[in-house]
Amino acid sequence: GIIYDTGRIKGIRKKSGMYSITISLIKPIVRPEKGMSIAVNGACLTASVIRGSKQFDADMTAETASKTNLGQARTGMKVNIELPLTADKYMSGHIVQGHIDCTGKVDVLEKKGRNVIMRIRYPREFGKYLPEKGSVAIDGISLTAYNINNESFEVSVIPETFDNTIIKGYKKEDRVNLEFDIIGKYVEKFLEAEKNKRIRKSK
Repeated sequence: GIIYDTGRIKGIRKKSGMYSITISLIKPIVRPEKGMSIAVNGACLTASVIRGSKQFDADMTAETASKTNLGQARTGMKVNIELPLTADKYMSGHIVQGHIDCTGKVDVLEKKGRNVIMRIRYPREFGKYLPEKGSVAIDGISLTAYNINNESFEVSVIPETFDNTIIKGYKKEDRVNLEFDIIGKYVEKFLEAEKNKRIRKSK
């Protein structure tokens, strides 16, 4: 959930029911390799073409386009870029898989001291994965949620994150990709299995 760089979409092409997007970065890609995973706004994509150290193409399915804000991608649009975690790196933020759960919408952006407070509206069925002060990835950025209710939650964005991600370009009603903490999903799966086991035993 730690953003490596912001990139800019240089081109979008539709081919065989899929989309191919070309993205350029400011920083060089570390160990660029065709087939490597690169998260774009938190969505894990595969680099299909490496164009030097600062540009790549990635293929995107129609499903990814429909379920993420990348479906609204346009030439010139800025995006967050994350490179895959390697064994020699510190584990910062929280575990982010790059599998977007849903999208939310920016409801409030408010300066408070040096930080920016952001309120996000999200589908209520995902509230079970978001405890108070739990982790959430917004366009791939690892943040801590608080003031949570069935419709929205807040995050506090420090200047370092604000200045070096696409958050500084957000506007009210912008669509953002949301990925909730994988630990909550595993706990839910375990509890469901235990519940089903008890039901089978009671029959």
